This record gives sequence, structure tokens and C-alpha cells, in this order.
Amino acid sequence: MKNLTMLFLLISLSACHSTAKKSSAERAATFPKKGKKVIKAEHYTLKNTSDGKIFNQCDLNCIWQYYYPFLDSTYVVAIQNCPEEYFGVTDNAILYFGRNKAENDQVFLKDSLFIKIKSEFVEYKDFNGDDIKDIMIFSETGGRGGNAFYYLYLIDPKSKRIIRIKDFETIVNPEYNKKHNVIIGYGLSGTNNYSIYKISKNNSVYPIGESFEDDFDSVDEELDKRITQILKEN
Repeated sequence: MKNLTMLFLLISLSACHSTAKKSSAERAATFPKKGKKVIKAEHYTLKNTSDGKIFNQCDLNCIWQYYYPFLDSTYVVAIQNCPEEYFGVTDNAILYFGRNKAENDQVFLKDSLFIKIKSEFVEYKDFNGDDIKDIMIFSETGGRGGNAFYYLYLIDPKSKRIIRIKDFETIVNPEYNKKHNVIIGYGLSGTNNYSIYKISKNNSVYPIGESFEDDFDSVDEELDKRITQILKEN
């Protein structure tokens, strides 16, 4: 029985190694093509990470997804999405951004997140007007499912960075308005309301003016007038 257990462990480690090599060979060359690899948990076990390696680990506890924001595919965004009780805190996922090295990975950014769903939670949209698609990560919904909340990471290909925008996850149903260079939030409740935001120099969002009721059925021309007036007054 002991020999059989050892044989099973050796087969599992070999499978993990093969999966990691295959993922490395199949990386996406351009953004926003995801080139993601998903490792699904069949059952819980102890964490399986080494001191030097973060990416392409065989982790039976969580689902790992990989995204490649730059043409240089050694740069990787890895999201470790776990059961809600796994970390024992309010957040259930970790985002890593770094470089995938042969033996010792470089990690430039590590963030704790809360992600309600287990797959298809990443979108690519420009949120700062540079025509580069940024990373928007779905967190959860409120208001009976009508209000969605996201995390936002801006992509900076020149300096090979991704930048988290602080407090973006407090904006309801966020959309970017390129004409006015603002972010529009739209909250669904007893009365639906618009809120207007900008991104500050220290990479956080802040409101512009007061929220206002959608008493004009979301007509684009009227919304444009309201935003123009708010920007003039603020």
C-alpha cells in the first residue's frame, strides 16, 4: 500500500510538470488574447508552491488562470482563484504580476481580491483613453444581480507594468466615456442614478460632482449634456 501511494504521488508530480511545460509553449503572443491555462481543483490538499516558483504550480486547492499583457510573454498575470473559505478571510483570490523564469519567478505585484465566479471573469477595455485595452476583473454583483463591481488594472506596455486603480471596485456598472475622459457609474435601485469619476495622478478614482437620477431614459444626448455641465462646474 505504501509503495502504491508513492507511485501515485510520482505520477501526479509528473503530470504537473508536463502541464507547466505545455502552458509555457502555448503562451499568447498578443494582448488581449488570453492564452490562459486553468487547473481545476478535484479536492483540497496542502498548498503546493515552492520558494522560487509561483507560476505554473500544480495546486489542487484552487483554479489558476494566466494572462499575457505584453508581446514579451515572460510577463504574466496569474490569478489564483480559491474556494471562499480557503484563505479564511474576506478575499478568496490572489493576483500575481511578474516574470515567469525557469527556476525563480520575479513577482512585481501581489494583490488580494474577492472574485465571486470561477471562470470568465476577466474583460479587456480601455479605461484611460490611450487605446490600450486594460484588465477589468469581475468581483461580484449587488442589487439582485443588476449592479456589477470590478477591479481595474491599467496596462503600461512601455514600462512593462500593470497598475491597479484604487477604489475602482466601488463603482457600479462602470463604463469609460472617451469623449469626456471620465468613468460613468450606473446604479440600479428604486431610482437609477449616474455617477461620474476620474482617475487621479496617484491612480485612484474620485467622484466629479453629485450623482444624478436617470430621469431621461439614458438618452445619449442628454447624458452628454449632463456630463459637460458637471465638468464645467468642477
